[in-house]
Amino acid sequence: MEYAEMNQEIGRVVSENILSRDKAALEYVMSSPDGRWFVSRLLKNCHVYSALGLIRTDQSMVLDANAMMVQEGERRVGLILRQNILNMPDGVNLMHQMEKEAHAHDAQLAELRRSVMEKYRE
Repeated sequence: MEYAEMNQEIGRVVSENILSRDKAALEYVMSSPDGRWFVSRLLKNCHVYSALGLIRTDQSMVLDANAMMVQEGERRVGLILRQNILNMPDGVNLMHQMEKEAHAHDAQLAELRRSVMEKYRE
């Protein structure tokens, strides 16, 4: 076997091993509510579901090219993770379950905010 062929074979074997471990790890993480919570937060922090640009505390947008480039890099990581989940055998269902759980948590947080606001209105 030639040196170049040997290096190609090593690269292929190593890549397959890493891909297999990545798939198993992602299946493990997505199999639990805590894992889905973590992935949901990661996708949100990677701007997968939001517009790019700096958002001020008053919710207005400030377009900053440097910040947008950083956010686009973060977004790319999130999109790769999302695609890897969707490529799993039950990935669409797991993604849907994760989104339902995140929505339920958002509703819970909204209720907590309302209860605190009511406390201060009294």
